[in-house]
Amino acid sequence: MKRTLLLLSLPATALAFSSIPADPHFSPRNRSPKSQQSNEADIDISVSRPAAPTSSDSDDITTIASAPWRIVMDIGREPLARMPFDWARSGCRMPLVVPCDFEAENNTLLPQKDTLSFTGPDGANVRPIEGGKWKLSDDSKQISFSLTVPEKLTRRDVYIDAGTELSLTGRVYTQSELDRLNANNYEAREELWKAGGEIGDVYDRANASKKWNEETGRWERRYASENPLSFARKQLTYWGAKAKQSQALNQRPDINTLSDRGVLPEEEGGVYVAKGGVVRVGDNGPVCGTWSAQPITTSPASYRGGN
Repeated sequence: MKRTLLLLSLPATALAFSSIPADPHFSPRNRSPKSQQSNEADIDISVSRPAAPTSSDSDDITTIASAPWRIVMDIGREPLARMPFDWARSGCRMPLVVPCDFEAENNTLLPQKDTLSFTGPDGANVRPIEGGKWKLSDDSKQISFSLTVPEKLTRRDVYIDAGTELSLTGRVYTQSELDRLNANNYEAREELWKAGGEIGDVYDRANASKKWNEETGRWERRYASENPLSFARKQLTYWGAKAKQSQALNQRPDINTLSDRGVLPEEEGGVYVAKGGVVRVGDNGPVCGTWSAQPITTSPASYRGGN
């Protein structure tokens, strides 16, 4: 049986809308939401991370007494920091890794080992480390805790004096907050798609092929011209939806800047810790570095057992 290949001649307007519209106003009518999943901005953070560990086989994670996290500090000069002029001027950094347990009793932070180690020009350095207190803000958006260095730490021109209390603060996201930010983003995206579709319809009608009028013997426009006031209103709606969607995207954290979901005592659903937290010398002292965290789980990537 012979197969016949049919070549369809598409209008110029169809070819134009088969890829990126020539008009700056985006029309999403030919694109389904599923096709957007390759865009990182549309990834649902709530399902992109593994489930939080619990202290038992049950799903009740509000009764845990201790939550293990791996704290990683990057000590060194930060922009506009008020540290001494010669401190870390060479650009040297001091990495410190401290696996800790966030205890529910008295909100105590306990290092899993009483020492920490780092490598310097002279080899490995082992120094003692002491825990402190931790606190989650009332709105569950910020965590703060402290660690004390009993002996001086030195790595080239980076040093922490003996007895220094390091104060760490950082942004955290609960699962409920991320769900709300996701919902706001999807709602704003739908409004933008709808407004863009209306603008696209106007351009489609304006650029539609003409039809032959047998009575007048002339080629005529298929559709009447859009009312200027109506078109202006649609443009304003589109610009407003675009600004709303941009704001919703900016409020959502980048998935690559968050830790895996981990548990904290008394926090239902677990939390995600944002990277780039601030390390200070004392509560209100100068900034001396940044920190990040990962929950310690049965996953090999969590580095259970310390540094």
